[in-house]
Amino acid sequence: MNVGEQIRRGREALGMSQADLADAIWVSRNTVSNWETGATTPDIQSFVLMSALFGVTIDEMVKGDENVMARAVARDRNRLLVVGTEVSEPGVQGAGSKRAFAAEAADARDADAPITLAMPEPQGSVVFGNYERIDAVRAGMPEFRLVRTFALFSMSDYRIENGAGEAVGAIHRGRATFDPVYQLRVPGFERVQVRREWKPGEFRTVYTIEGEGIGVEGAVLGDEFSIWRHGGLIATVTALRSAGRPVFRIELEDEGVRPLAFGVAMMFLLLRDYDRHWVRTSGE
Repeated sequence: MNVGEQIRRGREALGMSQADLADAIWVSRNTVSNWETGATTPDIQSFVLMSALFGVTIDEMVKGDENVMARAVARDRNRLLVVGTEVSEPGVQGAGSKRAFAAEAADARDADAPITLAMPEPQGSVVFGNYERIDAVRAGMPEFRLVRTFALFSMSDYRIENGAGEAVGAIHRGRATFDPVYQLRVPGFERVQVRREWKPGEFRTVYTIEGEGIGVEGAVLGDEFSIWRHGGLIATVTALRSAGRPVFRIELEDEGVRPLAFGVAMMFLLLRDYDRHWVRTSGE
C-alpha cells in the first residue's frame, strides 16, 4: 500500500474529508488531494502531524513506499518540525528516534496504545471562543469525541462521546467574573469543576479543581501532568511538540473511570488553550 492510500484510509477512518484533514494539519485541500493521488508526497512536518492524528507510527505510514521518507528528509533537511522527540533519517537509530518509536509502542493497534489529540483553533474571540468538535484517536480509530451542543457568548456545552458515538458525559463552560469555569458530569460520578482565577494580590493565575476526589500533579501548562482520583493515578497528559496546533498524548490508567479521566483532562486542555490564546493575543 503506498503513502497516498495510507493517507486516504487514515482520513476516512476518522470520518474526515480532504478539506478537514487539510485544515487539521495546516495545508491546502489541493495538497491533500495531490498526496492521495501520488502527484506529490508530504513533507516531514505533515508526516509527523498525520502520524499523531491517525495514531500510527511514521514507519507504518510509509510502509510499502520506502523511498518516500528519504525524499522528504532530503527535501526538508534544514526545517524539520516534529511532534515529540526528533525523527532521524531512515536507517539511523539515534537516541531521539528510539524514544519516539518506543513511545508509540511496537504495534499501534495495541489496546494499550495512548490516545492522541490535536487541539483545534477556537471559534470566535478569545473570551467567547469555543470548539465545534475535538477528536481523540487511538491506533487510528476514534476513542473519544467532544461535540459542541450549545454556544452563547462565553457559555458552551459539549457532549463527550465514546468511539461508538454513545454519550458518556458532558462538559459545560461558563464564566465566574472574567475567567472561564468548566463543569464535568459523568454518570455514576460526582460533578467535577475546574476554574481559572487571577489572584491580583499574588500576581498569578491559579487553577482550582473540586469534586470526586480529583487532584493534579505537575504543571498543567507544562510538558506533562497527571490526574489522580482518591490517591490513585487515572491519567497522564503529555504535550508533544508540533509545528501547528497543540498535540497531546493522553494515557488513561484506570479502565473503570475512562470517561471521567478523559473529561477532566479535556477541561484542563480547554483551559490551557484559553491561556495560550489569551497570552498570545494580549501580547500582540
